[in-house]
Amino acid sequence: MDKRPSKLVVLGLDALLPDLVQKFAAEGSLPNMARLMDRGAFSRIITTFPPLTAAAWGAIVTGAGPGTAGIPSLMVRLPGEPLDSWHTSFDKRMLEAETLWEAARRKGKRVALINWPVTYPLGVENGVQVAAALNPPFRFFYMPLWDLASSSLFATEKFASNQVPGRAVVVEPTPARDWSSLPSSSNPLEVEITVPPVYIPGRNYYCLLLDANGDGFDEVLVSPTKDAADAIARLKVGERSDWIVETFSKDGEEQQGRFWFELVELSSDGTKLKLYASAINSAGTYTDPPELQEELEKVAGPYSEVDDPWAYMDEWVDLDWYLDQLSYHNRWWTEATRHTLANTEWDLAFSWVGTVDHLQHVVYGAIDPNSRHYDAEKAPEYMDYLRRVYREVDEGIGRIIEAVDLEETLFLLISDHGFSGIDYNPYLKHHLAEAGLLSFELEPKTGEMIVDWSKTKCFPLEPSHAHIFVNLKGRDPHGIVDPADYSKVQEEIIEALYNMRDPDTGGRVVSSAIRKEEAATFGIYAHGGYDRIGDVLFALKPQYMDNPFVYPTLVEYPDGTYRRIANREGYEPVVLGRHFTGAHVALPTDESMHATMIIAGPGIRQMERKQPVNVIDIAPTLSHLLDLPRPLDAEGNVLQDITESQDGS
Repeated sequence: MDKRPSKLVVLGLDALLPDLVQKFAAEGSLPNMARLMDRGAFSRIITTFPPLTAAAWGAIVTGAGPGTAGIPSLMVRLPGEPLDSWHTSFDKRMLEAETLWEAARRKGKRVALINWPVTYPLGVENGVQVAAALNPPFRFFYMPLWDLASSSLFATEKFASNQVPGRAVVVEPTPARDWSSLPSSSNPLEVEITVPPVYIPGRNYYCLLLDANGDGFDEVLVSPTKDAADAIARLKVGERSDWIVETFSKDGEEQQGRFWFELVELSSDGTKLKLYASAINSAGTYTDPPELQEELEKVAGPYSEVDDPWAYMDEWVDLDWYLDQLSYHNRWWTEATRHTLANTEWDLAFSWVGTVDHLQHVVYGAIDPNSRHYDAEKAPEYMDYLRRVYREVDEGIGRIIEAVDLEETLFLLISDHGFSGIDYNPYLKHHLAEAGLLSFELEPKTGEMIVDWSKTKCFPLEPSHAHIFVNLKGRDPHGIVDPADYSKVQEEIIEALYNMRDPDTGGRVVSSAIRKEEAATFGIYAHGGYDRIGDVLFALKPQYMDNPFVYPTLVEYPDGTYRRIANREGYEPVVLGRHFTGAHVALPTDESMHATMIIAGPGIRQMERKQPVNVIDIAPTLSHLLDLPRPLDAEGNVLQDITESQDGS
């Protein structure tokens, strides 16, 4: 190469799709990505198996696949633990392979990490760090890294609460009593609420519904006491409060958290009310060094870990409201990254944003012609929603570029996986039970699944994607399968997987299922993290994503009594606007699962690569271009074709 870059900026754009990037860039909607493509290399990427966030980001920065890096899926089960145990894969202590910045430290290089996945908990030896994404907002359970509790809704009618039941609370306004400093209002009404209503002990607030002008209720005042002078918010419909900081108790510790209210709806007669309370974001320290946090909040605002697609899918708010929330995340990412790059010392910088991924989970089925949700007349409307978020991310890239010197800096835009629509969610545990491989009952009062390990031959790694473990005697705490029968049980599991059939077409739901010994077929090699890999690995076809839950069903009798049993359905039909309609759990070689790479800077040839790169080739290539040590556990190769030769040809 004629010139080596002196610095590296990696922008992790979760689920940025190569086809949409090229489509939107050709339209002129992504001028900054187009600019980088015009001066650098563009390629599709074949990502990890499975093509999931933590596994892929781990591979991108280490050059090591799941069998080496030890990140097999969204969760990690450690050897010797019960088969139904798991740890979040976004915890850096789960990562077994050396990262690019750890390798660069051997040459004295400094790193800046901005919301980068698989770097929690906070702390980096050779640089600065801002937060650490991400635990995704799963259905029916909440597992935040930074946030203290999920969002809530207080409304005069009943709404769904798909993520952490109990968050949608029905309230009934009554005449206001015993208030002091009462604002002028005709017959004010009141409700009492607790924020959050579930997950951790909440704080009590009193809400006044006000009719200041005598022509109908049009404001809500929120106060921790019945003294209106103590009010922390006074809102009209569509208005959002300032950030509210309170002390909450979580896991026996007092922690500072912050949230905001928004008045979503208030009828003039006071009979309809919808008051939204955001997730309780941590107000503690999320930067290293700590003093960086105050600087960032001045330019970017407070950090918010995850957005809230469930507020839309549970019909608390409309889709435009959700996109406005994504816009906040895009702005925060842009300004936090720009400020960090402009005001700290770094040689390598890594910054991540997840807004594209989150919106595609919600609406992708509506733009995917292979999905049963697809309507050719309505698809352009949903494409416009996606275009808006892609454009906002592109605008952020433009702002970030202003903080670096492209003549000296290697600039990489990269995503981790692709997307397909979802038509059905197979209940994997149900199918394994039907095959006699898993035995469970539901606890009568709570509906909790109780596994009978004495009759269970296998169990999937949560959340039921890609890996199934044999309940092996002598290895696992409740093991019943004799090692002599290990291969036989593997084949029984594979047969059960292939017997799963689409309820409409009768076609197979699983595209591939293999024994652990064949894991190299999926790019998983027997190295340091191999003992975390399932005994059977499988990939669903596009249009399917596992449902990890076993739902209770009530059986009622003529005398009014009932009993709770496990739902006997094998598949959950996905509903657009109610469930996720986009997923990424198919084989990574499927074109729909391909990720995106755009790289520009010194030493990079302008080209569009004909064949996809392998995700494990990224880290070795970056090390080569920057003349830095190769990460010790990297398995990939240097992409020689994207680099300029010595004569510049």
